[in-house]
Amino acid sequence: MKTLKVTLVLLVALFMSSCTQPSYLTYYKYDESTARYMNPAMLPGYITPTIADLEVSKTKISETETYKNTLTSKDMNSAENSPTIEYLKNYTVSQTVKKHNADVIVAPIFDIKTSEDYETIEVTISGYPANFVNFRNVKATDTITLRMYEIEVAQPK
Repeated sequence: MKTLKVTLVLLVALFMSSCTQPSYLTYYKYDESTARYMNPAMLPGYITPTIADLEVSKTKISETETYKNTLTSKDMNSAENSPTIEYLKNYTVSQTVKKHNADVIVAPIFDIKTSEDYETIEVTISGYPANFVNFRNVKATDTITLRMYEIEVAQPK
């Protein structure tokens, strides 16, 4: 009788544990549309600041990368600070920049979609590819423009 009770308890425990989904099969859904902007900053410590022009393409591009969904509950609790989501965006930017032989994407817009089955995440970036050209040392006349963007350049003594 004691063996029957132990067997019955083990069978019930096995049945209950087999009904739960393993944690490694838990998928999370995340969708986002985001725009970024360039925010130039002049950090202290530069000896001679360098200025460059940005040659922006007139043709808007759009590229999509698909990734396996590896989002965790931690990502979902703080999506705006999620290292996983930020990594997916950054990797998509890097692939797009390489594909279009650009230095940056101007006015990027991100669309992030989770597939219906939650297994993949699709990140689409659209924007204008651009390259830095005409590098030169900063001149006194440039400081007025830089101040418009709240960038202060120390004058040599």
